[in-house]
Amino acid sequence: MALGKGILIGHLVTLRRFLLTFTHDIRTGKALKRRGGGDLPVDLFERPKTLPVIQQDTETEGIFTVEYPDERLPTYERFRVLPVLVYDQEDGNVRCTCCNICAKVCPPQCIWMSQAHSPDGKPVTLPEEYYIDMDVCMNCGMCSEYCPFDAIKMDHNFEISNYERHQTHIYSLQDLLVSSEYYAKTHPDAYASTEQVTERGKVAKKKDQRLQKALQLSRG
Repeated sequence: MALGKGILIGHLVTLRRFLLTFTHDIRTGKALKRRGGGDLPVDLFERPKTLPVIQQDTETEGIFTVEYPDERLPTYERFRVLPVLVYDQEDGNVRCTCCNICAKVCPPQCIWMSQAHSPDGKPVTLPEEYYIDMDVCMNCGMCSEYCPFDAIKMDHNFEISNYERHQTHIYSLQDLLVSSEYYAKTHPDAYASTEQVTERGKVAKKKDQRLQKALQLSRG
């Protein structure tokens, strides 16, 4: 009997919120409008050029549904999906040195790579192949945390579903590359932080050392 009473109370609370939402929308003139979009008759047949971003917080009145993909929730900087490999916009050099640390710390072991070699067969501190299986990746960000060269970052792009999973879900080196300018745009606060500014300085110093070493090997 008590169980049935609890279920009834739950339904009444839901019904009350439902009615309050619609009466609030009618009172404020939002009954025939999307919370973040235009009039319903327009949006149903013509997609707006700029998709509105919907902010839901403690000040939001009533309950409403974000009508994705016509409306979007804001993407916060710390939101993470898949890893990406950063290359420097200035010179186009990939930061990854193929040290294999990211593959070792990856919990589901979804990263694998091979090191590049010079024409005379000597190993070069660059990846020749780099793969991430997006279906196995658990989006933990440990590869980004442990990378000593600031080469791996977590991206925001979550719209990656498709109808084929055996080839297109294996991301190669070219699929993963993004510019440092792209990362600065998607993660402005992190990019400008003191910690990352210091880290970029260390990376630039290491890159210069690698370049000098490569020049010495080529001369030798």
